[in-house]
Amino acid sequence: MNEAEMTTQDHFEEELGVISHLDIQKHFAKGVVLLADNDLDIVQVAMAMHADDADQIQTWVEGEKLIRAHDEHAKAWVAARSVFKAVTVAPWVLVQEVSVSDADVIEFMKNKSKENH
Repeated sequence: MNEAEMTTQDHFEEELGVISHLDIQKHFAKGVVLLADNDLDIVQVAMAMHADDADQIQTWVEGEKLIRAHDEHAKAWVAARSVFKAVTVAPWVLVQEVSVSDADVIEFMKNKSKENH
């Protein structure tokens, strides 16, 4: 599929990656990390943000399903050596904490690498 044929959902699914708490630090320092609750589909959240769907975003914010990461999050992430699914919706970095084994992360990265070749 070439870029012209790619839908917004395809784009975000392709851009979705796994990152560690270390990778988030520089974005956290800039104040651009948004944390999506695990009940949400991170790609759907990214699409709503991209489309500027203010009503849906406000619903998530009011329900504390989408929040700006704060210092307590960062401290807990470092202590737990957290891993995240992440996608950029400029200027934001949208993350969702995941509970995975090292083997799961390696398998995900292998599959992503195959998809991109």
